[in-house]
Formats: sequence, C-alpha cells, structure tokens
Amino acid sequence: MGLGPPCWFNEDECIAADNRCTTGEELEVILGVMQPYFLPYFEHFRLLAACDRWVVFDVAQFTRKSWITRNRILNRDKGTAYISVPVRHTGLSTRIGDAALDCGQNWRRSLLDRLLVYRSDAPHFAQVNALLTATLAEDFQTISQLNIALLKMACEHLAIKTPISFCSELPLDLPSDSDPGEWALHISKRLGATEYRNPSGGKSLFDESQYARHGIKLTFHEHRPITYLTGSFQFVPDLSIVDWMMWNDVETLQAWLR
Repeated sequence: MGLGPPCWFNEDECIAADNRCTTGEELEVILGVMQPYFLPYFEHFRLLAACDRWVVFDVAQFTRKSWITRNRILNRDKGTAYISVPVRHTGLSTRIGDAALDCGQNWRRSLLDRLLVYRSDAPHFAQVNALLTATLAEDFQTISQLNIALLKMACEHLAIKTPISFCSELPLDLPSDSDPGEWALHISKRLGATEYRNPSGGKSLFDESQYARHGIKLTFHEHRPITYLTGSFQFVPDLSIVDWMMWNDVETLQAWLR
C-alpha cells in the first residue's frame, strides 16, 4: 500500500519496470490509471493508495462540465453545490493536458469564497483553507496542471507515497483507436505491471481474459461507504476530498485509506 512520504516518478524511473522484466527480476506491481479529476472524492485516493504505481491519464479528450472541471461540496440551503474552474473554449480534439484555464476570470477567489461555507462549523477549515490557498498561488496554464497540483496537495496531506507519473510524459506510443480497457492494458504492459486495478463501476469496459493472456491480473476497487459528522449540516456521501479534509483529522483519513 502506498502510504508514507509522496513520490513522483520521472520518465526514466517509469520505463525501468521494463528493464526489470528483461533482467528476470520478479516484482508485483499494482497499477492504477485515472484522468486528472478536480479535487476528486475520497475513494479516488483509496484506490491511489492501494496501488504501487499511478498514471495520470491526461491525454484523453477534454469534456466540458465534467469531473475534470468541477466537484461538489456542502451547501446550507441546497444540500450541495458545485465548485468549479473555468476553461477556455476548446475544440473537440483538445486533450485534457492541453485544455487552458480561463485566466481572465478570478476563479481562485471564487473557489476560496465558496469554501467559506465550512468556516463556522468544520474543525479543520483553517488548515485546509491554508493548504488550498498555498497551492492555488502557483501559476497554472491548464486544467491538468491545476488538478495535478491539487492531487499532490491531497496526497501529501494523506501521506500517500504511491509514485505518480503523467501519461503525456511517458514514451507509451498509445494506439489512437483503443477503448479505455485496451489503453489500460497497453500502459500496464509498457510499465511492467503485474496487476491493473480499476474502480468497480467500470467493469463492463474490461475483458479479464485479455489481461490474463498478457500475464496481468485484473482487479476492481470496491467502494466502501463511510459516514462522518458534519456539524449542523446534513451529511452527504461522496463529496469532494475537500469536504472529507474539512471534517476529519489526518489520522482518521489515513486509517480509512487502508
């Protein structure tokens, strides 16, 4: 399990898995591959922590009004509300890694203002607000850069040490016409993974026998319902990681990762 100080792979370290395979060194490597979502929910981090290696799939086609640009937090009047960041108009062929933020809007201030809903009740508001403020102070040109920085922030907070690399920076030579299950298989083979793990909601996209033919075990991460106290708010499951961090201390969150 990837818990401890965080680690970020460079290209040479990622392709080293192939070298180990050719030299006969036997290693069990669980791989996870996911798009760079905007402040995703806790299960995303449970899966990440359970993997030995993680690839951010930033070469997929960008889709507006998706979990790439928005997520949900608590709202006193409506139950939940969206937090989001604006992206410039993009063509249909734009990759997530190339989708540019709309820097003409003061989205940083708007995002932090939205989170003030937690200030009076959430015990860890000050700490989380400081983490977000420091992370958002960086200069981001694309939605992928922003989401990866926020992913790193949360991983460091949760002490997840799973090495993370970015698909766009790896010499993977992905086929252009593959479906999601085949992309994951190609990446798994290229990086020398012995097991590929995916959220259970995507089972229908994968052919277990196809993975088995290449000596790769296909497993699925099961969602584990967790509830926690949310002060005077009504609890809502599966909100952004921000909500989890606002209400729960680090030790509790780390215990839930296991």
